[in-house]
Amino acid sequence: MGVVENLLFALPVCLISAVITVYIAHMYGRRFWPWLLFGFFVPFISTFIAIALGIRDARRNGE
Repeated sequence: MGVVENLLFALPVCLISAVITVYIAHMYGRRFWPWLLFGFFVPFISTFIAIALGIRDARRNGE
């Protein structure tokens, strides 16, 4: 596979991950742009980090 094929595969994956991450972060009251960039450049891992931070915040607010 060439560079172009790799980019054509990676770009949609990164965009989907960024949208999912920013949606989760928005549900927990986080800012849009930092989470969008984080989700784009660190795909999939950023989604789990956003979920973990949201759960942590919910536990703190429930105490």
